[in-house]
Amino acid sequence: MPYPVIHILVAVILVELFRKYYIKDNKKFPRYYILIAAIGGILPDLDIGLFYILYFFGYTLEQIHRTFMHSLFIPVILGFAGIFISKISIKSPELRKRHIKIPVIFFILSIGSFVHIVLDLIPGTATIFYPIINTSIGLNVLGNLPSVFEYLILPSIDGILLIFWFFWMEFKLKINEYF
Repeated sequence: MPYPVIHILVAVILVELFRKYYIKDNKKFPRYYILIAAIGGILPDLDIGLFYILYFFGYTLEQIHRTFMHSLFIPVILGFAGIFISKISIKSPELRKRHIKIPVIFFILSIGSFVHIVLDLIPGTATIFYPIINTSIGLNVLGNLPSVFEYLILPSIDGILLIFWFFWMEFKLKINEYF
């Protein structure tokens, strides 16, 4: 199972690359959306917080984690919420001042949570059709590696992505100009 840093950074990097190379306009796609992508990238793991509460009622981590929050229903529900909000034109004057649109928030949360689920399927498994089908699927790549690599590969990917993001912020986003 990937670590939170991987979930957050992959969602952030994908949305940032989309913003930088496709939209190319900070007013049309402000950097606030990058923060929302980070939240979307970790959103399915909110079930761990739920486990902390339900543990005292006899539930195990396996009964809670990687079930409904890790199903494809979450990104679909968030995507439909974005469509619904855009159709009925819900707007926030406070958000509009920052060029943020509520439907786009839901679309980005949907993408971030989808990316999270896909990332979980690469090294392990998840019940992506829960509660309809309670079968775990995935590539389980880590299970096919020698045991010494099983524990090293994910922290290594974490570190590589974090260094990539630092370089991206310094050389592409010119982060030093913000200070």
